[in-house]
Amino acid sequence: CQLLLLKFSCPSPRLASESMAETKVRCYPDGAPRPLVRGWLHAVLACIGFWFGLSMLRSGDPRWELTLLLLLKSSSLTASVHLHLLEKRTPLQYAVANAIDFFLLPLNGGSILAVVTPRSQPWLRAFHALVLVSFSVAIVPPVFNWTLLMCKKEFEAAAGPHKSRTVISLSCGVWIYVAWLIQAGFSMAWLGYLILLLLGYFFWNAQYIGVPPMPWHGVNWLSHDDFHIFGALADACALWYAIPAACAMAAAA
Repeated sequence: CQLLLLKFSCPSPRLASESMAETKVRCYPDGAPRPLVRGWLHAVLACIGFWFGLSMLRSGDPRWELTLLLLLKSSSLTASVHLHLLEKRTPLQYAVANAIDFFLLPLNGGSILAVVTPRSQPWLRAFHALVLVSFSVAIVPPVFNWTLLMCKKEFEAAAGPHKSRTVISLSCGVWIYVAWLIQAGFSMAWLGYLILLLLGYFFWNAQYIGVPPMPWHGVNWLSHDDFHIFGALADACALWYAIPAACAMAAAA
């Protein structure tokens, strides 16, 4: 959001101490504002997810697909916490943290396929895992380069990596949604997950495509934080499907 970036832009390093004390605006190394609550939702959800996932793992819960889903999603949320809550003092630190965050996103979203794919089809499960890991590996270079270029304010040069990152992200999302639909059929959980993530993706991109800030956006909350809310609601839809499906799968084993 250009208007919001102007309103809540970060000060120059020379005047940082005085200006930051007055405006109370935190920033990433690329100059984008970092709201005060950014990352805390994911911190809470990661703790909850790890608690349940590790408890199931320790107890030998037969719903190991659900355990895997919880642990992968919690690991991805932890990477988000590392990116947003911990201070990144250099562009390199920021680029590495951003690359790790994006690396785990395909595994986060694709973890639902562990529940969707029957145990009787191990080769299909292995193929899904290979595809998801390929997406994770492929997205790291463009995200890393894009972040560094944005920190250097080389916006034209950053357009290429940004396009690559977008294509890889959307391709991964299409793979997950289509596979879920074909293998498990239509469900309200699938539809809710799709709609909520599309809404979240809109709010996430709002900061880059010039959408004016919403009335609730300010120092404490921006469109990226709306994306986090929609992502959490989408995960609730995934669990809505995954818990009974994993229970049925374990009972039939």
